[in-house]
Amino acid sequence: MGSSSHSASRPERIAQILQSRITGHELAAGSRLPSEKALATHFGVSRAAVREAIARLKSEGLVETLQGSGTYVRASQGSRQDHVDSLTRSSVESLLALIDVRRVTEAEIAARAAALRTNQQMTALDRAFQRLIEVEAEGGDGVAEDRAFHACIADASGNVYWRELTAVFSKHIAVAIAVTRVNEAMRRDFSVQVAAEHRELRDAILASDPERARAAAILHMKNAADRILTADRSFWKTDGARVVNLPPSR
Repeated sequence: MGSSSHSASRPERIAQILQSRITGHELAAGSRLPSEKALATHFGVSRAAVREAIARLKSEGLVETLQGSGTYVRASQGSRQDHVDSLTRSSVESLLALIDVRRVTEAEIAARAAALRTNQQMTALDRAFQRLIEVEAEGGDGVAEDRAFHACIADASGNVYWRELTAVFSKHIAVAIAVTRVNEAMRRDFSVQVAAEHRELRDAILASDPERARAAAILHMKNAADRILTADRSFWKTDGARVVNLPPSR
């Protein structure tokens, strides 16, 4: 990439600035670049200009774009960090794929639960919800309680196959919940947000409002994906690696 000049195009100038930040380690290997929209706003240019700048960085081997995940700074060739970052990206992509599946299934399960739940099933769901709140207040990780809460919603859907479908993914869902909850525990605002999402989901089912319950479930999964994407490399090298049984970075 050539030196900066007054005649350089906007995409070239943006690429030069980002390259400087990458080579100067302001943007570390494995870190995710801001979204196209965020970069366009920051530099005061169109998203097309940002895309061209990113394409230039990709051609230089400085970044790579992963479908559905974002654009990441590449590690130096042959670096051990490249292995760690590949694990990070693999973990992120796997969890996002699972959350995408859950977004569809959880929305339908929640809607059916709101329409068909019995008073007995609602009582069970309330107990699970209260237990989840208690464990969170006690400082527990809440993974088992989170799973139990969603399992109660599946039970309330009135269709045993929804519960069986949930059981098929139970191990993977447990990992996803564990990762999101460990990450969320590091941010007070995340914990508050998750609690509010669970409460809205419970309230929608209590109100027997299928569309409200569907919307609550979709928002919960969307926000879960967003929270996963906010986890930085240090999380995936320590707590995140532990939860998904990846070899932690030394």
